[in-house]
Amino acid sequence: MSISARLLRSLNLTAVRLYGEDTAYASDEEAMLASLKILETRELCADRLFSGWRERLLGQLAALSDRLNLSVAAPDLFARLEAIMARLSSPPDDPGQYEAVQQAIMRDWSLLVEALASDPRVSAADRMRIVFETADAELARIDELCGGLLPDGQQADTAITPDRLQRYLADRFADNSIRLSDFRPLPGGYGKETILFAAEGAALAGAFVMRRDRDEPTMDNDCHRVAKEFPVIRAAFDHGFPAPEALWVDTDHKLLPGGDFLIMTRAPGTSGGSVHGASGVVDAALVTLLAGSVARLHQLPPMRELGDLTNGIASGLWDLPIAEVTRRYIGSIRDLYLQEMAMPSPAVLALYGWLLDNIPDAPGRPVLLHGDIGFHNFIVDDGRLSAVVDWEFAHIGDPADDVGYVRNTAGASLDWGEFMAAYRAAGGPELEEERVRFFQIWGHVRNLTASQLTTNCFEAGRLAELKLGHVGHSMMAGFLRPIRDMMGG
Repeated sequence: MSISARLLRSLNLTAVRLYGEDTAYASDEEAMLASLKILETRELCADRLFSGWRERLLGQLAALSDRLNLSVAAPDLFARLEAIMARLSSPPDDPGQYEAVQQAIMRDWSLLVEALASDPRVSAADRMRIVFETADAELARIDELCGGLLPDGQQADTAITPDRLQRYLADRFADNSIRLSDFRPLPGGYGKETILFAAEGAALAGAFVMRRDRDEPTMDNDCHRVAKEFPVIRAAFDHGFPAPEALWVDTDHKLLPGGDFLIMTRAPGTSGGSVHGASGVVDAALVTLLAGSVARLHQLPPMRELGDLTNGIASGLWDLPIAEVTRRYIGSIRDLYLQEMAMPSPAVLALYGWLLDNIPDAPGRPVLLHGDIGFHNFIVDDGRLSAVVDWEFAHIGDPADDVGYVRNTAGASLDWGEFMAAYRAAGGPELEEERVRFFQIWGHVRNLTASQLTTNCFEAGRLAELKLGHVGHSMMAGFLRPIRDMMGG
């Protein structure tokens, strides 16, 4: 399946999911659904569409010639019929010519069948039969053009609904008294599905968060599967860091088919902002909160209990020089990119060459990094940090990695000198400007890599959700331009 066909297939399925099959006559929704089916058929089924029409018409013409004895009864009409059959018998080799050839033949056939249906040399019964046969052939052609050749639009129903989740919880806890009092799927997110829910029951009560994997991770390194994210969240929580309280991870979940998921208690408060910065004015207290939390994370002791969890969290990394850990981590993502991408970007690989040649030396020991830290993953309650969420990029490395990422995502929202002073005052190490800038560049390259791998998953057919099909293209400029600015290009 071509990339264009795959985009059309996902766009078609998305439109059906949004609007349903039952739309109002002459509505925009009806027009969109019908047009997408026609476009997808032309893109995905061009050979079958042309060959089906051609074979039906050849069969109809041959039957007409034999049944009506046209060579004797109407030699002029027979000659026109023979000419059409000759053209049908030599189809074009180039699919790009199908439409032009079909249009020309259909015009000639339309004029001929009009003559056949009105010529007194053909009996009245045969003339009527010709009308019906031609109508049936057109119905078959139009049915195919309007979606009849497309694969079944039904997708496996793995949606999590309140009823399904309630049945799952009642079964897991053997408690039929459990009832959901809140259920809110959150929009957005390219890596995982997130659902907020509240439950009331004897065995389970409170507010919770579900994080569910896609059928395939868009990146399969770090902690992008919940089975690997769960122990990192637990370890950070157990060490006293304000990570969510991760309760359980489920890789079986027969009552909830689809991706694996983890369940956490829901921290009180709201997100401190978006990936573009904080929500509202950033006062000194919030700057101190962010800086102090990052510094606190970087002071946690080595979490050797995690063992060899991923390439980026492995027992042997805690005792290596920071520069070597950084080199291995960046190199592993470069290797993943080159292994997975059907069409790697030369700009991305050029940047990996530069990064691996400019790893900064750094004193001290490697630390646990969140990898996606900033206001967008902070849950703040009345000025207090209640949780740092979304640990799927967690790995071991240079503390400047997290700090550079904060500067990318929140730098425009805060006084950077104030942030760094608060970071150092809270116990964070001294970080040279060039070292932070290196990791700012790396943060953009990492996110550019992730966006391209996401779209590659879509284009390779491993994932079908429409929003995954464009990010590797549409987001590239947003990452490359700031990289060039920071590198002085």
